[in-house]
Amino acid sequence: MTSSRRLVTQHLEGVSWRVLEDYPQVVKEIIQRRAGVYALYKKNKLYYVGLASNLMGRLKNHLRDRHHGAWDRFSVYLTLRDDHIKELESLLLRIVSPEGNKQQGKFARSENLHLRLNQFIKEDDADRRAELLGGSLAKRRVRVKGKRARGKGALKGLVKTRLTLKGWRDGWEYSASLRIDGTIRYGDEVFETPDAAARAAVGRRVGGWGFWHYRNAKGEWNRLRTLKTG
Repeated sequence: MTSSRRLVTQHLEGVSWRVLEDYPQVVKEIIQRRAGVYALYKKNKLYYVGLASNLMGRLKNHLRDRHHGAWDRFSVYLTLRDDHIKELESLLLRIVSPEGNKQQGKFARSENLHLRLNQFIKEDDADRRAELLGGSLAKRRVRVKGKRARGKGALKGLVKTRLTLKGWRDGWEYSASLRIDGTIRYGDEVFETPDAAARAAVGRRVGGWGFWHYRNAKGEWNRLRTLKTG
């Protein structure tokens, strides 16, 4: 791994606070005015997590500020740059919640996935109900999913087992299969969209939703587009 890709370049762990007072020049020589993340401990229990562009100065301040006497050992993690230090600190705060930190870490641009998780669970529950109850509910569920689907992945979730597809053009018959993940296998290749699979079969641009057909419950060959509308 090259130095430009490293996050932590050097570290010093579990050192007594007395080193800062008894050997300040030694510590300063090692840490210098480097940036990084530090952790304060009290009897091996994490007390505080912080970041600083000047670790040596920050640690010395904690010997005199409100944290004085609340910690007896420290660790420092030196970084090459300070691009990600703030988020690294926030990550640690959210995971361990040290008693000495008053604020919880915040992420600048991270997406909270709770809403997405909730939506996925709702969709999965709807699929399960449709599969268990069948009938009009199952058909309505297929129609709903089909109307939402667009572009790549438009066929995903519409079939529970592999479905044989047929296409006809200029007296030739072409066979493919729609897979559970919504992709289409034609020959030895797998395609993300019906159009791409149809073009590979015919050798020119073809509307795949109309070209490919599937056999319905009555044994009739229907255009693939009807699979989305039920």
